[in-house]
Amino acid sequence: MIGNLNHIAIAVPDLDAAIRQYQDIFGAFVTSPQDLPDHGVRVAMVKLPNTKIELITPLGENSPIHNFLQKHPLGGVHHLCYEVGDIQKARDQLVAAGFEIAGESEPKLGFHGHPVLFFHPKTCLGVLIELEEVSSTQIKSRVEVERIGPIHTVRKSLEQDFEGVDGIGIGIQVDFKNKTPKDNKEEED
Repeated sequence: MIGNLNHIAIAVPDLDAAIRQYQDIFGAFVTSPQDLPDHGVRVAMVKLPNTKIELITPLGENSPIHNFLQKHPLGGVHHLCYEVGDIQKARDQLVAAGFEIAGESEPKLGFHGHPVLFFHPKTCLGVLIELEEVSSTQIKSRVEVERIGPIHTVRKSLEQDFEGVDGIGIGIQVDFKNKTPKDNKEEED
């Protein structure tokens, strides 16, 4: 369901100082700040070759970022944003699976002008998750990884792992004709 990581959002107490750090010290391209009153934030995007970093600061005291910065006065990672092809379908799947929406249940337009929706950290492994709907042409233009199934399988016992295996063969090849190189503790003959 989820696609690429769209961005990592970092809440900052001073947006201008954060922009200077990323632009002047790290040498990254940073967009001009933009107010998003529907979300209660002021945003600047750091564009990197493989993703983006969203620098966010409160736009007024009613901003959700205001509360975050009270708990974390130096700032910190606020959320991760993943791309989806159909935000309504993704929302319905996640809600059906027990995930809790953070804030309004209907998507709002985000920084890029695409619909976005947030899911509460208590149902997302302690991380606030944002989903951003992107067009199917944007999804197709990216490298896609095919899902091959679960990596970690549940097993009952070690014996079950070797069920049907007659033996394990290990091959070792040794070249006795060539000497091994001398290490720095051996002296030449």
